[in-house]
Amino acid sequence: MKFTDSPFEELMQELPRPRPAPPQPAPRGTRCHGCPYWRGIRCVSCYRDLLKGDHDDR
Repeated sequence: MKFTDSPFEELMQELPRPRPAPPQPAPRGTRCHGCPYWRGIRCVSCYRDLLKGDHDDR
């Protein structure tokens, strides 16, 4: 049953979808342990190394 002509009314009546579980922290002893960019898999290029700014590209 619709109460308004709003196109968002049907969306507001839907049940919320469950959110996926957050990834577990990286295993201890690995290079990724403690990395804030860990998303369940290892990065192709380590973001921590890239953001350190050890190299000067000027």
